[in-house]
Amino acid sequence: MKLFSSNSIVTLSFIFLLAIFYSSKTYSQKISKTDSVINDIMNDDILSGPNDQGMSLIKDSKFMEATQYYNTEIKKDAGNTSAYFNRGVSQWQMKDESNACKDWSALLALGDTAAFKLLDSKCHGTMVVENDTLKKAEYHKIFAVKQDDKTMSNNSGAMMMVEQMPEYKGGIDKLLAYLQSNIKYPVTAKEHGTVIVNFIVSTKGTILFPYVKKGIGAACDAEALRVVRNMPAWNPGKQSGKPVLVRYNLPVKF
Repeated sequence: MKLFSSNSIVTLSFIFLLAIFYSSKTYSQKISKTDSVINDIMNDDILSGPNDQGMSLIKDSKFMEATQYYNTEIKKDAGNTSAYFNRGVSQWQMKDESNACKDWSALLALGDTAAFKLLDSKCHGTMVVENDTLKKAEYHKIFAVKQDDKTMSNNSGAMMMVEQMPEYKGGIDKLLAYLQSNIKYPVTAKEHGTVIVNFIVSTKGTILFPYVKKGIGAACDAEALRVVRNMPAWNPGKQSGKPVLVRYNLPVKF
C-alpha cells in the first residue's frame, strides 16, 4: 500500500529543504548578531585600559586564552577594571553570558559607570553581586553618580541610605581600633590625609569590591585598600528588617 504519491514526496522534500535553509539562515543570523554585539562593545570606547596581551588574544579570537590571562590579572589586582571588562568580552564571545555579566557587574561595583550600558542592554537589566541579583532600578539607584561626590568631605557617608546601616561588628570604636592596629604607614609615603575607600557590604556582611574613591598618593591608597580588604565581615545593612546590599564610603586616615 502506497502511503505517499510521487507528487507528495516531492512536496515533502521541498518543505524539508526549505526548513533546513531557514534554520541555517536563522543560526547564521544569531552568530552574526553575537559577533556584532562584541563589535559594538569594542567600538563604544568603554575600554580604557592598555592594549595588553589579553587584548591581542581577543583580537586573534583566542577567547579561552584571553580569559585565562585575565584570571591571572584579576588575582594580581582585584580592582583591575580593564581585566574585568575584557574577561567579560571573552566570555561573552564564548557564549558564557552569565559569567560575562558577573564580570560587568564587578566593573560597575568598582565604580566604572560605563558598565551601566552593558548591564542594561546585554544582561537583561540585571546586576549580580555575590548571591544577590539586582534589577535595573536598584543598581541605578545604588551606583548613580551624585553631584556631591565631587566635593566629598572626609567623614563617612553611604551611597545608599537604608533604615539600618551596615556596621563593623562591635561598632565604631572597634572599627577605629582595627584601623589603628592594622594600618602601616608606608615607608616611601610623604603624604598625610584621608583616603576614602568605597566598597559594598553584602547581605552577608562581606566586604566586596573596595576601590579608592578619593586618594592622597599611591602608597597610602594601596595600604588603605589592603586594610579594607582584610576587614572581617560587618553586620549587614537592613531595610524593613531584611538584609540589603549597601555601597559605603569609609575614611582611612594617615
